[in-house]
Amino acid sequence: MSASSLGSEQRAGVVRVVPETDEIVAVCLEGDFDLGNAPALGTEVGRALENGNDLILDLSQATFIDSSVVHVLVNASRAAIGSKRAVVLQLGTAPIVERVLEIAEIERVLPRVHERREAVRIIQEKAETVYPKS
Repeated sequence: MSASSLGSEQRAGVVRVVPETDEIVAVCLEGDFDLGNAPALGTEVGRALENGNDLILDLSQATFIDSSVVHVLVNASRAAIGSKRAVVLQLGTAPIVERVLEIAEIERVLPRVHERREAVRIIQEKAETVYPKS
C-alpha cells in the first residue's frame, strides 16, 4: 500500500529559521523530511551554529522524518557541544515522527520540550551555568 492509498498526503519539507533572541534561533521543519532534503536541514543547522547561535530544532510541524534526519539531529548535538552552544528539540508532532525519535533514542543526546518558551528557558539556563560569559 502506498501512502496515498492510505489517505495520507506527502508534503514536501520546508525549513524555516526563526530568530527567538539575539543568540537563539529556531530551525523549524514543516512537512516530510528524508534523504532528499535532509542536507538542506544540515546546511541551516550548520549556518546557525557557525553564526554563534544556540538552536531550537522544532519538529512540531514535521509530518515524517527518516534516519537521515536523525543523523542531522545527532550531528547538530555534537557540533553544538564543540562550539559551546546548546541545542534543544521541540516536539509535539506527528506520531510517526515521535516513533522514529523514540526508536533512535534521541533524548539521550538532545533535551526535549513541547513548547518554545520552555526551549528558550533551558538554553538560557544552560548558558548561565555551563558556559558563563566572561
